[in-house]
Amino acid sequence: MELTIVNEKENPLFSRKELEVKVTHDGGTPKISEVRDKLSALKSFKMDSFVVRSIETGYGKDESVVKVFVYSDPNTLMRVEQKYVLKRNGLIVEKEEN
Repeated sequence: MELTIVNEKENPLFSRKELEVKVTHDGGTPKISEVRDKLSALKSFKMDSFVVRSIETGYGKDESVVKVFVYSDPNTLMRVEQKYVLKRNGLIVEKEEN
């Protein structure tokens, strides 16, 4: 899996950078956890300060476009991002009800 940053813009309203990353991969669309691990290693992002917002792959293609939001601090991330996005990225774990 190879990552290339296509676009990067600052969003001061939410204290974050919004990245558009092109991911070249073999096989199926990569999992969010795989993309997070690779981005963390490549760009030295802290795991608790960014989220993979979406991964879009065209039919039959081996390239995906990934939207990533990198926040200035983890508290802002937890306050701004929706709960389902935090769950997908493994930043919160919901308790099971018995």
